[in-house]
Amino acid sequence: MTNTYLISVRPTWASAFFLARNPKSIELRKSNFGASLKPGDTIAIYATVPTAELLGIVRVLKRERLPLDRLWQASQQGRLAKVSQAQFNAYYCNQESGIGIWVGAAQLLPKPIALSKLRQSWGDRWQPPQQIQKLTSEQLLALNIAR
Repeated sequence: MTNTYLISVRPTWASAFFLARNPKSIELRKSNFGASLKPGDTIAIYATVPTAELLGIVRVLKRERLPLDRLWQASQQGRLAKVSQAQFNAYYCNQESGIGIWVGAAQLLPKPIALSKLRQSWGDRWQPPQQIQKLTSEQLLALNIAR
């Protein structure tokens, strides 16, 4: 059984998943992020403010915790994550390891879904997740997102 999750990503990195050439294929995170993610799960990509839109979905290929030097190598020196070494080092400052989430099969939604529309569907007080949120069948149906 596969699940669909929602993550919030800064706009530059969120849109990079959906590039026509050389799309972003690794999401880098800290601590125990996405511990329940399994290959085949889907992640809906929400671009944070100022974009504030759900852009599309990607499929999880694998999730792995690695020492930072190995994670940097696995990301092909940041190319697969669309980050520079300075950005990588700043993000993982004071960390010994990091989480890499390898993704593929990116599907850009025909039309991005604005935060206001998400709140219409999911409730006025809904907030994009700080970390990760598992979406319910009802939430998926409300958005008409195929799994």
